[in-house]
Amino acid sequence: MNERSILGLTLAITLALVGLVVIQVRWIGESMDLKDVQLGRSVDNALIAVGERLERLETLERLRAHSGLDRLRSTDSLTVIGAPTGSDDVVADMLRGLIAVDDVRPVEERVPAPVLDSLLGEELRLRGITGVVDHAILDAVDQVVMASPGADTAALVSSPHTVPLFRNDAPGARLRLHVLLPGQERLVRAAIRPMLLMSAAFLLVIVAVFVITLRTVHRQKRISDIKNDLVNNLTHELKTPISTIALACEALNDPSMPHTEQQTRTFVNMIREENKRLGVLVENVLQSAVQDSGQMRLRPVDLDLHVLIDDVVRNMRIQAERRGGGIEVAFGAVLHRLQGDRIHLTNVLQNLIDNAIKYAAREPRIQVRTRSDHQGIAVEVQDNGIGIPRAEQRRIFEKLYRVPTGNVHNVKGFGLGLSYVRAVVQRHGGRIQVASEPGQGSTFTITLPFEHGSNTQAPGGRG
Repeated sequence: MNERSILGLTLAITLALVGLVVIQVRWIGESMDLKDVQLGRSVDNALIAVGERLERLETLERLRAHSGLDRLRSTDSLTVIGAPTGSDDVVADMLRGLIAVDDVRPVEERVPAPVLDSLLGEELRLRGITGVVDHAILDAVDQVVMASPGADTAALVSSPHTVPLFRNDAPGARLRLHVLLPGQERLVRAAIRPMLLMSAAFLLVIVAVFVITLRTVHRQKRISDIKNDLVNNLTHELKTPISTIALACEALNDPSMPHTEQQTRTFVNMIREENKRLGVLVENVLQSAVQDSGQMRLRPVDLDLHVLIDDVVRNMRIQAERRGGGIEVAFGAVLHRLQGDRIHLTNVLQNLIDNAIKYAAREPRIQVRTRSDHQGIAVEVQDNGIGIPRAEQRRIFEKLYRVPTGNVHNVKGFGLGLSYVRAVVQRHGGRIQVASEPGQGSTFTITLPFEHGSNTQAPGGRG
């Protein structure tokens, strides 16, 4: 998958995700509005039921209090029904009493507050609405004649939840019951909260999977590019010495060419150097393979790090001098013996000094310094090379990673050296740090602890 396809896929998924989020937000808003309407209808239905029950209670109270009820009980029903109408007609008298306008009684007697609270609470609970509600009774001119303690009467007057009471009252004396839910918005949110949480959880899962997928795609793309770069570099690096060796061999075997002693020595040296170069390349690849397999085994021995540095610098100084530079050594460590793997630590120092030579834009000036404290010994390799941008310093120890320079790599390499160096240092219980500024050079510092943190130097001199 090329870069354009990845970018297109990323944009498509991003747009789909943004669209999904917008739809979810809109759906949640509409659901909250719908829940709010449903809650309002439930309150209105509860108010209607309360009004009807209050009216029935008052009718039953009048019926029980009417004097004709006793007369009716003492009279044969058939006689009553078949009797002609008159002033003593019991049923007619009772009916007139029931439908008579009872606007002279105070509202507190017609609607006792405990009864109203009980009926409201019961009807609201039947519809799944719990909590405290404020209520008030208003007369025909919207004056509050009775209200629950602490209620906001102004809000109650404008509340949309209202129902008429005692519909048989005269038009100018009719009462209205108003109810206000102080926590109506909270109730709506509580009703929709489960769906909201599930929706948010699913959305987070989708976003997390999306991010992981994109990171995986970009990582695979980067690994693919690195592998392709490695194959190209490896092919180029192997092809050059092989071609040189082949040409030198053909020249030595060509009877038509004069073979002076000097020419023969030149061709033999050429073959030796290129063979050595091939060996280094193969060794780098093998070190990477061993590091990948987790089979790197250390064979720690008692060694003098100053002597080890001397040996490495002696071999590497020739390369620096060929480019007009040099390597200076300053041993400042008082304690310089430790337990370590001689071969791997030698490779570590060779890699650091070799990088310092390769990445020098002018004559390489390299300084190797040591210092020690009660915990371990530190080795610094400072160069005057091209330096490393701060943003890249954290990644230079990643395997196969090379500081990007566009499509041009003046210095050939595989991006394996520093990864191997860090692995070896860490296996010794140490750490590696880099300080660098572009154009000002770099300083790599490796710190190796003494054996078991001992602050005593092993006996013996340089060895």
